Amino acid sequence: MTKNKLLKRQLKKAGIDTFESLNEESFKQLIKYVEQSYEDNVESRRMIDHSLDIASQEMRDVVEELESAHRDAEKKDRLMFQQSRLAQMGEMISMIAHQWRQPLNMISITSANIQFQILLGNTDIDKKNIIEATDNITKYVHHLSDTIDDFRDFFKPTKEIEVTNFCSEVKSVLTIIENSIREKKIEIIKDLNCKSNFKTYSNELKHVIINLIKNAEDILVEKKIKDPYIKIRTYREADSRILEVSDNGGGVPKDIIDKIFDPYFSTKTKQSGTGLGLYMSKIIIQEHCNAKLDVKNDKYGAVFRIIFPV
Repeated sequence: MTKNKLLKRQLKKAGIDTFESLNEESFKQLIKYVEQSYEDNVESRRMIDHSLDIASQEMRDVVEELESAHRDAEKKDRLMFQQSRLAQMGEMISMIAHQWRQPLNMISITSANIQFQILLGNTDIDKKNIIEATDNITKYVHHLSDTIDDFRDFFKPTKEIEVTNFCSEVKSVLTIIENSIREKKIEIIKDLNCKSNFKTYSNELKHVIINLIKNAEDILVEKKIKDPYIKIRTYREADSRILEVSDNGGGVPKDIIDKIFDPYFSTKTKQSGTGLGLYMSKIIIQEHCNAKLDVKNDKYGAVFRIIFPV
């Protein structure tokens, strides 16, 4: 239909009403119009192709920019995660130093006591006492070795999905940090009622639990709370497994509670806070573990919840 209309239009332009009125002059005119129409069509096609090439290139440029931005964002997240891990590693080294102090002192005292007895020429020191003393030294050395193993496990580079549960995760975390917290006169309340297993990145979950507990500890110390405590609670609710870390530090101010998971946002002093701990905890729980991390206040303080779907 379109071709017929185009032909009739060209015939009319050439002054041809019917094929009977066709003569040499009008035929030449018709050929001229047909050739012009063809050239116009070719030029239009060329312009359309050129426009498509430009649009395609612009599309590729946009895609490349988006991919570059995505790579930059991933790189930024990796750098922030590494920064957070290094900060946490420094804190844990400090905790280990606290844990090692007592057994090292006991080893020193025990060995010094044996040496002192020998130097005094004490004939009462017998084989039984020596064996008991060396057994104590061995026990302290095993404790030091276990602490190193726990620390190494926390920071091993492997990232594998494991079968675990909240109780074992909390127990593992507390072997590293509990003594350090109790030394600051902070009570740790454990109410562990959810022992069902699930699959996740166990090491990353441990890092988040440590972050939440350390965050509570820092607030309690900074505010000098009377009779401070940190409560760790696990339970089932509907179709969720929930781990709560709460404290009696007064809670998160309402004007900043929506910003608390933002990168580089910290309620602590500049000397003690990087502003990455809670941000990276949110990233780990939501993007790596396919779970949820939220915060609310109760009448005593802040309540952080890690929520895994059943």
